[in-house]
Amino acid sequence: MPRVVAAATGSGPGLQRVPPAAMIGLMNVPRYRSLLRSGHSASASGRGEAPVRAGETAVPRRWRRLPVPTDLLVSGAVVLGVLALVMPFAGWLRAAWWLCAGGAAIAAALDGVRRPARSAVTVRRRLERLYYVGRESQYAVIVRNESDAILSVSVRDVASAALRTAGLDAACVLAPGAERAFAVSFVGLDRGAHALAPAGVRVQHPWGLLAFQDVLATGETVTIAPGRPPRETAWLLAHVATLSETGDRRTRQRGSDQELESLREYVAGDEIRKIDWKASARRNRPQLRQYQAERAAELMIALDCGRLMGNLIDGVSKLDLAMTPVLDLAAVALRRHERVGLLVFDSRPRVYLPPRGGVAHLHEIVVALAELAAENEPTSYLRAVRHLEAKHRKRCLVICLTDFTDELSAGEMYASLAALTRRHVLLFAAVSDPHLEAIFADEATDEKSLFERAVAGQLLLERRRTLARLERLGVLTVDAEPQRLSGPLLRRYLEARRGGRL
Repeated sequence: MPRVVAAATGSGPGLQRVPPAAMIGLMNVPRYRSLLRSGHSASASGRGEAPVRAGETAVPRRWRRLPVPTDLLVSGAVVLGVLALVMPFAGWLRAAWWLCAGGAAIAAALDGVRRPARSAVTVRRRLERLYYVGRESQYAVIVRNESDAILSVSVRDVASAALRTAGLDAACVLAPGAERAFAVSFVGLDRGAHALAPAGVRVQHPWGLLAFQDVLATGETVTIAPGRPPRETAWLLAHVATLSETGDRRTRQRGSDQELESLREYVAGDEIRKIDWKASARRNRPQLRQYQAERAAELMIALDCGRLMGNLIDGVSKLDLAMTPVLDLAAVALRRHERVGLLVFDSRPRVYLPPRGGVAHLHEIVVALAELAAENEPTSYLRAVRHLEAKHRKRCLVICLTDFTDELSAGEMYASLAALTRRHVLLFAAVSDPHLEAIFADEATDEKSLFERAVAGQLLLERRRTLARLERLGVLTVDAEPQRLSGPLLRRYLEARRGGRL
């Protein structure tokens, strides 16, 4: 009967050319390490198990060898039962009835004797190394006939609780040596390594009266990571490179004397010591040197992981969806040779990574987000701001991703962020809820829907007023759904860099 193996495949050599924002560093995450470790083949052991192929992992299984009547046998039994009730048993008719019943019993017995061997059918799942939270994905269930006879195979793959999928319930007829692949579409709803539910397989001979089914208690896991697929990350970096000067490694400030920037004509009141006499002699006019201060640009990303960020959007939490724009922003900033830091907070600071540059730091950010577990705690902006000011006193661009409900709950947030703007440049990204917009856009049909629409409109109005108050403080603001936040956030970030606000 069927045996099960798990195949884990990579995404091709092209992924190694551009470091993906959601794949790098997961080898260091304990709950991801077991699946991502290379050379993870296990030796098959035990009586009756086939050897493990290269790149595949033997899976523990539980066999149920009891025969199951096929639809043909059930239909024949129903017909014989009806005939036994409504037809008189006399003479040749009774003999014909017993002949049919005996023939069916003999055929069923023969099916039981020539039952397929355990190694007659192999079933394996072809899995990618990583899937991405909230994204439509697929894995393949592959059924292969290893016997010398034609077999009819039915396979059922039940959905896991962490995956939104219809599962698989399919059947096929396989010639000797033939195989069939069935695609299972799903959406990962939560980060982490999630065990797939047991798969069921039923095998029978064509026109057979008995089938033999197994429940395969597999040990396979689907690994859901934050971020986006590598090809999308590569496209994003290439697209941003066309919109900005990716070679700028420093922000410029006039007035210091570290490195020459340009020359201009002397104006009364300028410092005499900054006159370039050689250039003045060549141009016959006094030329003044202008210098630039070298300072590595720094970016601090503050991500709220509090209670409001745990709200679900199409089954996925806001926090998991907001990690995609965070990783996009970190990848773009590091590609621009900036130093990037990370602060994750709820009622207390949960994660703090000081600003650093390079791909190795992108690894650390991915690992920190992959290991983060939501704890349903209220958000304290005051503690987050105090922690940031204590850990990072140097002026930088701070991008805060969070959400709020109304003006009353945003009071502490406004006061804390106002204090933060005294030293840093702040970009505030509000992670909105599309359900609120949908309720307000729908027409009211009864008293309940009218009340819901009024409440949604009031909350949206207070949201706009709060963002307007922040803008009056000089804060750059973005308000978008988490699935559509990356584009507006990156545009605002590039505007802040080009505007020279630092």
